Amino acid sequence: MTCPRSRLKGRAGILIVAAAMLAMSVTAASAGQDRAPGRVISLAPSITREIQDLGAQDLLVGATSYCPLPRGSRAAVVGTPGRISIEKAYSLDPDIVLASTDCNSKADVEALKRLGCDVHVFAGCEDFACMCAAFRELGTLLGKGARADAMVKDIQGRLERIQSGIRGRNHPKVFWQLGASPLVTASDATFAGEFLRRAGAVNVFGHAAMRYPRVNIEEVLRRNPDVIIVVSRMEPGTGPSLWERYAGMEAVKNGRIHEVNADLVCQPTPVMFLRGFEAVVAALYPGVP
Repeated sequence: MTCPRSRLKGRAGILIVAAAMLAMSVTAASAGQDRAPGRVISLAPSITREIQDLGAQDLLVGATSYCPLPRGSRAAVVGTPGRISIEKAYSLDPDIVLASTDCNSKADVEALKRLGCDVHVFAGCEDFACMCAAFRELGTLLGKGARADAMVKDIQGRLERIQSGIRGRNHPKVFWQLGASPLVTASDATFAGEFLRRAGAVNVFGHAAMRYPRVNIEEVLRRNPDVIIVVSRMEPGTGPSLWERYAGMEAVKNGRIHEVNADLVCQPTPVMFLRGFEAVVAALYPGVP
C-alpha cells in the first residue's frame, strides 16, 4: 500500500528537521570538546606542572603549594596538596577543580563537591603509560587535546632513541635511595623502577612486596650494588656521606654514588619522566649523549 504524496512530504520534512537537529547537536558537542573552562583550580603539583606544559597556565585561578608558578600568575594558593582550604577554593568560583588520588584527600574532594564544584579526579600514576593517558585526558578537558597528543608522541620517540643508544651495555645493579631515616627504596612497581628497567639496570630491591619499602643498611650491603642513586632533597643527610664508611661496597669503591634532584624523578608527568630518565641514564652511563 502506498502513502499519499502529502503524507510523504510530511514525513520527508520531519526527517530533514531531525537530520538538521542531529547535525547541530554533533557540531555543538565537537565545539564543546575544544572549549576550555575559563577558571581552573589545580590541587596537585603534578597537575599544575602539566597545565603549564600544555601552555594553559592562564586558566589557573588557584593551585596548591610545592609547585612553582610562572611569574605574573594570577593563581592563588589554596593550601597544601594534603590540606586544602575549602573556603578559599570555593571563593575563587572555579569552572573545574582538578585533583589526584595520590596526594589529595577524599574528604577535601567530597567537601568541594558538596558545595557544587565540578571536581575531576585523576588516578595517581606509577608508570609512564598511565602518565601519558592522564596527560591526554587533561589536554582534552582543557581544550588542548591535539597539543597533549603531539607532546606524548614526541616524548615517546625521545625515550625510544635514548634506550636504543644504551642497548647492549652492561646491566649495573642499582640501589635507589629515597630517605635515610628510615632508609627507603623503590620496587619495580614504581616509576623509579621503570627508570631503571628502561635504562637496562637491575634494581636490587625490584621484587620487594611493597612499592616503597623500608630497608636497612645490612640488606643494602648484602646486595652490594654497583651504583647508588640518592634522591636529594627528600630529607637532610641522605647524601653520599651515609655510605662513605663502607669502602668494600662496589658503589663506594668505584665512586658510583650519584645524587639526582627529587623534582626530576618524583613528578609523575610525561615531561618530567623524560627529564628524570635522562638524569638516570647520565648517572649510569657517563659520557653517553
